[in-house]
Amino acid sequence: MLTTVRHAFSVLAALAVLCALTLVGAAPAQAAVGVQLDTTDTTITLGESFDLSWTSTEAVTLTASGSWSGDKATPSGSQTITPGATGDFTYQLLATDENGREATDTVDVTVEPAAPAPISPAPVTFDGCEVTVPSTPNVTYFVDYGDGDVEELEADTYPAGYFDIGGDPVLFYAEANDGFQLDDEAVTDWEYTAPEDCLGESELVTATAGCHEVTFTSLVDVTIGVAYGDGDLPAPDGEFDLAAGDVHTIHTDRDVLYFEAYSGEFDFQSGELDVTADCAVDPADGSDHPTVAPAAGK
Repeated sequence: MLTTVRHAFSVLAALAVLCALTLVGAAPAQAAVGVQLDTTDTTITLGESFDLSWTSTEAVTLTASGSWSGDKATPSGSQTITPGATGDFTYQLLATDENGREATDTVDVTVEPAAPAPISPAPVTFDGCEVTVPSTPNVTYFVDYGDGDVEELEADTYPAGYFDIGGDPVLFYAEANDGFQLDDEAVTDWEYTAPEDCLGESELVTATAGCHEVTFTSLVDVTIGVAYGDGDLPAPDGEFDLAAGDVHTIHTDRDVLYFEAYSGEFDFQSGELDVTADCAVDPADGSDHPTVAPAAGK
C-alpha cells in the first residue's frame, strides 16, 4: 500500500513539472518593432513640395534624422516637405520599442533646379541717327547685315553710320544665352534702315598708307578707337586708342587693309587702303607716293 502511494506521488510530481515546462514554452513571442517610410516623389523641382508618410509596429518613439528632425507621431503619420535648396536629401526614421529594440527606414529625394522663366528681351531702339542696343540679363544681341555677315553687339548707343551698308536694311535680333529661353510671345528681332541724312561718316582720322604701314592722325578733340584688319573687324588684326591730336603708325603684312574709327560722342568712319602701292619706286621721279584712305561705308 505504501509503495502504491509513493508511486502515485511520483507520477503527480512528474506531471506537475511537465505542466510547468509546457506553460513556460507556450508563452507567445513578443512582436518585432518595425517602421516603414514612404515618399510621394523621389525627384522634384526646387519650389515644389512632397509628402513623407510612415507606419510603425510596437514603436514607442519615432525619431527623424538626416534632412529632417524631431519626434514623429506613433504609430503613423505624414508630413509635407518643401526643400529650400537643390541637391540630394536623405530622410531617416528610427523606431524604438519599450525594450529599446530599434528599426529604421530611409528614403532619398533629389531636388533639381527650377527652369528659368522665359525672357522678354528689351528692344533695340532707333532715335534719329542713333541705334541703342539694350542690356537684358542672359540675352545676347546681334546685327545681321545679310549674306551671312553677323556681328555680336555690346549694349551701347551706336551712330547710324556704324550699320551703313549702302542704305539697305539690317536686322537686329536677340538670342537667349545657354540655359535660358526667350518667351514665345516676345518680340526678338527689329529691322532698321538708316535714314539717308545719317549715312555720312564723320572725319575722325586721316589714314595715310606707306609700304605695308598706315599712319593714323586724329582730327577730333576726344580719344577715339581704331580697329584694323581684313574687314572681319569683330576679330581685327589689332586695335588701339588714338588720343586727341595724336599720330599712330601700324605695320601690316596685308596687301589691302580695312579700318574703322569710332567714338561714342562723334560718329563712325571706315576706310580701305592699298598698303603695297608705295612699295615700288616711281620710275619717273624715284619718289614714293603715299595714299590717303577714302571714306567708305561698312
